[in-house]
Amino acid sequence: MRGLDYYRKTTFEFIGAALESSQNAVGGGGRYDGLVEDLGGPSTPGIGFALGVDRTLLECDAEGVFGAPATPVSVFVVDVTGGAEALTLTHDLRSAGIASDRAYEGRSMKSQMKAADRSGATFAIIIGGDELASGAVTVRPLAGQVGDDRTQSTIPRTELIPMLKRVLPS
Repeated sequence: MRGLDYYRKTTFEFIGAALESSQNAVGGGGRYDGLVEDLGGPSTPGIGFALGVDRTLLECDAEGVFGAPATPVSVFVVDVTGGAEALTLTHDLRSAGIASDRAYEGRSMKSQMKAADRSGATFAIIIGGDELASGAVTVRPLAGQVGDDRTQSTIPRTELIPMLKRVLPS
């Protein structure tokens, strides 16, 4: 956190118990009494604070605030085209009652596949340039989810949801 020297009288800091370093302040603040007056304005009392977003998220994660996802992910959408198709497909899957997720940053296919493995999903649905051009998707079973058969197959996009509803547990 930044210094607290411009505050008057009361100051406070939020210290992260899980952040193990000399930089363990998650946030801080205090009273601004006299600050406006020092800058040529009228006497105006005030209070303010700031939070470090990264540190707050690190602390929440370390304390287990987020926990496990409420619904286990069945399908992880991997989009190597960088387009909006992943968003559309994820929406369609969720609308059909299929728990799904996707990578939200422009990541490489390798990075997205690692995220898919970490998600615990049963299948990765891959959208590449060829699939996008032909209106298809590639369905890849993920390790430890569908026996030893990790054979991927490419199917028409229109057949994806009915196929997933057949093979995924209700």
